[in-house]
Amino acid sequence: MEKRVKQLLSLACIGIFTLVIAGTVRAQLYDPGFEQELTAPNPNPNGVQGWATFGGANFLTTALAHSGTNVMYTPDNGGGYSVPGAYEVFTCAAGQAFTLSGWIYTPNTLPTLGNDFAILQLSFYTGAAPSNYGGGTGLSVYGVDVGQPAGGGGVPLPKGVWTYASVTGTALNQGVSHVNSFGVYLLDINADANADFYFDDLSLTQVPEPSTIALVLASMAGGILFIRKRRS
Repeated sequence: MEKRVKQLLSLACIGIFTLVIAGTVRAQLYDPGFEQELTAPNPNPNGVQGWATFGGANFLTTALAHSGTNVMYTPDNGGGYSVPGAYEVFTCAAGQAFTLSGWIYTPNTLPTLGNDFAILQLSFYTGAAPSNYGGGTGLSVYGVDVGQPAGGGGVPLPKGVWTYASVTGTALNQGVSHVNSFGVYLLDINADANADFYFDDLSLTQVPEPSTIALVLASMAGGILFIRKRRS
């Protein structure tokens, strides 16, 4: 019996180490509060740390920031469904899930019958990071709309109120297409000329986090030790 307990304990320890290592990714954004103004090129084939921007999105220093002094600003560009935004790209593997959350603000009143909204989005690709566009194919997209999408739904965004939103997505293979990377996107969909959005204090986490897996397995190992003590 003593030998069997030792074997179970050893297997539990190996399991803890294996799952934590396998589940660990760099699920942390570069410059999530935009205070460092870390800028990356678009496209970003060399994996420069920071935010790649497009459509006029840029860092903005403002007293309206949710915290600190900076935000990521996506301008309306006069409406007409222009899509300014910013993104970062990370490595992932099939089955891994991630949650992107953050705060969104607009200094303007969005028209009730318009189609103006910000998006927090997770997009998964076959291409290997850092450049998910290097021969990569888009597989799945998860997003949360914040504002006034024409189809309704989403998270309401009153003028002048920092609003929290969150989206969770899972990396999934599709047939022979295997997922290898994902992008975190901040997008501005604007049909009208007043759809300015600020993003601040973002967070990207793996679900469940490796520390949570380790805690569960450590509890299992503790149970085995308890049994061992009772039998000794």
